[in-house]
Amino acid sequence: MATEQEIEYVYSRFITKEPTEFLERINDTNAGIGAVLKILDAATTEVSAGDLAQKMKVSTARIAVLLNKMSAKNLIERRSSSLDGRKVIVQLTENGEKEIGKAKASITKLIEMIIDEIGMEKVKTFIEISETIQKLTREKMLKPDFD
Repeated sequence: MATEQEIEYVYSRFITKEPTEFLERINDTNAGIGAVLKILDAATTEVSAGDLAQKMKVSTARIAVLLNKMSAKNLIERRSSSLDGRKVIVQLTENGEKEIGKAKASITKLIEMIIDEIGMEKVKTFIEISETIQKLTREKMLKPDFD
């Protein structure tokens, strides 16, 4: 059975990755909502609607649509910034925090199953290889070889 430390290791490696594949599906409403929840959960300071658009690399109009849907589901609340009344600050509601808790519990169960089925050493090897491939791909994309 996977240990808590093993689960945390795998979770931390995946959660810190740039969620490019995830964000490529941003037009999928649930993917967009999940991305907003993830950003708000990880935030240590106030997050504005503009910050969300920038982090998710989508338009402010797209963020507005997502935030309206999330407000209707009572996942987030919006308020004006006390420093700049033009900025809209977004924060999780209690219901939003519960949804994140459910998602984390599901992810934990999935990671535990993967570790138990495959073994921690193979999971670590997979993560290392994936990270190397991502690094090489990014480097190649920044310096394309046209020869």
